[in-house]
Amino acid sequence: MAFRYQRLTRALLDDIQKGRWQAGDMLPSVRQLMQRLQLSRATVLHALGELEAQGWVEAQPRRGYFVNPRPAKAPTATPSSLEAAPRLLSIDDVVHDVMLKGAAFDLLPAESRFDAKPPAIELLHRAISRAMRHTKGAQHQHYEDPAGLPELRDTLAHRLRQQGCTSQAADIVVTHGCQHALLLALKSCTQPGDVVAVESPGYFGTLQLLQELGLKVLELPCDPATGLNPADVAKALTQWPITALVLTPSFATPTGALMPLEARLALAALAKQHRLTLIEDHIYAELSFSSAPLPPMLALAPEHTLLCSSFSKSLSRDLRLGYVAGPAFTKRLAQLKQITSLASNRLIEQGLDEFIRRGDYDRHLRREQQSLRVQRNALLDLLAQHFSDCHHRVPDGGLCLWLNLEPELDTLALYQRARQEGIMITPGPMFTSQQGLYRHCLRLSFAHPWSGPRRQALARLRVLVDGLKRGGKSEI
Repeated sequence: MAFRYQRLTRALLDDIQKGRWQAGDMLPSVRQLMQRLQLSRATVLHALGELEAQGWVEAQPRRGYFVNPRPAKAPTATPSSLEAAPRLLSIDDVVHDVMLKGAAFDLLPAESRFDAKPPAIELLHRAISRAMRHTKGAQHQHYEDPAGLPELRDTLAHRLRQQGCTSQAADIVVTHGCQHALLLALKSCTQPGDVVAVESPGYFGTLQLLQELGLKVLELPCDPATGLNPADVAKALTQWPITALVLTPSFATPTGALMPLEARLALAALAKQHRLTLIEDHIYAELSFSSAPLPPMLALAPEHTLLCSSFSKSLSRDLRLGYVAGPAFTKRLAQLKQITSLASNRLIEQGLDEFIRRGDYDRHLRREQQSLRVQRNALLDLLAQHFSDCHHRVPDGGLCLWLNLEPELDTLALYQRARQEGIMITPGPMFTSQQGLYRHCLRLSFAHPWSGPRRQALARLRVLVDGLKRGGKSEI
């Protein structure tokens, strides 16, 4: 079920799109909407804020909210992938360059050395150190079970049960991060040449894996607020022999989209009807700011879902430890884990298990959610100051938002210009296999505090954008 502010947002937008309110018309006041619909002030303001962030309305001080002129193009780009045949793909070298600079989630990577370390990291280090001190005999001479430490798998299964799944320790295989989990998931249910559907725009790491495994990609358009539309998935299933669908239902990168419950239920029904394997990237699900948790696809279609996650986004990028859960695939997953890496680091697994069981991880999550919300709001303020003419929506969790610049802007050219000044962006073409798509878009992250230098970098980015608009000349 959608939240009240989401239902109000869609109702108001529907009226705008149907012409009930024309450009320049004033919407009903906050007080009128509160009284007419029996909603709280916060709910009404949240819905109006969503419409303003998406460019549909403008708030005028002491007057109210007014409908903006209809943009010549939709606020966000969407692919025409349902008309394009699945194909093998090639990923641009920009992805490698961004990762090499450590800039996937940081506009100014050089600034990260000044960021404060969360207290939880020290607690995690102590837990790992205790595991090292308590090693007995010649344990260090032996490989553990390829599936991972039983105690940690039991802890992870318990966390999944709290989210509505029926997972047991035997259903889980510990991996070297979420990317490794996605690799094992894809290899467990596909063969080279199979068609795999993905979100568009979508995670570039998934596209790289599909390329490496010789799989054909079919991009499906995503709404920047609600993600995949089950109707598009259903249509694609009638046109192409899709083996698997890779999706991020909660706070997808790069858009921050949150798939509503009704869409999740519809996808679960499609997976059961068509024997479609769902590969669920669950890595951002615990980074929600205010939304009540929604059940993962694993809870809704357990026999058809492989859930992949890790602690790199919620805890530490250095903690290369993740997991994949899927009761129908466990044996194959354990075999693939043994083939690709033999085993995991038992001491790190023991330390993480203790860290979670003691409640340190949940306490860290609460602090991290609050910090990310503050950093998101700071980014919104900066965008209002420097990019007020650009479209974006307000994500309710995760680490990033999707910024739509003017259609003639080329973010790959912007990337090269910004890189020369030590500013790193993630341009839109990184998130698709289709030539020319999302060239005017970029992903901005709020994973780090908006220090003075980062604020200056974002302001400088605007200068570079304006320089490109004038034909390549930027102000010094």
